[in-house]
Amino acid sequence: MEIPTNDGPRVKGRFQCHVFICANERSDGECCAARGAFELLRCMKKRARALGVDTEGGLMINKSGCFGLCQSGPNVVVYPSGDWLTVSTAEEAEALIDRLAAEIA
Repeated sequence: MEIPTNDGPRVKGRFQCHVFICANERSDGECCAARGAFELLRCMKKRARALGVDTEGGLMINKSGCFGLCQSGPNVVVYPSGDWLTVSTAEEAEALIDRLAAEIA
């Protein structure tokens, strides 16, 4: 089977950086959601808003499904760098957003 290619014009990304935080919930409680992922997501979004980088050309921050590293969560993946991180506190979440905002400035 031949894999089709898209040789047409590329669409420029709307955001320079995309942050995904796992918000998966497992019945056994061994998951990022049980470790505060939703609060960390809110914290990251609030910080990005405060810095003015939550707009087109800035940062996009979304919840995601499971990354398969439940024991080390809450887990975050940052693109386009491809960094995989554990973010456990509001301070760590804010520091991450501060760093990313400085990188795209």
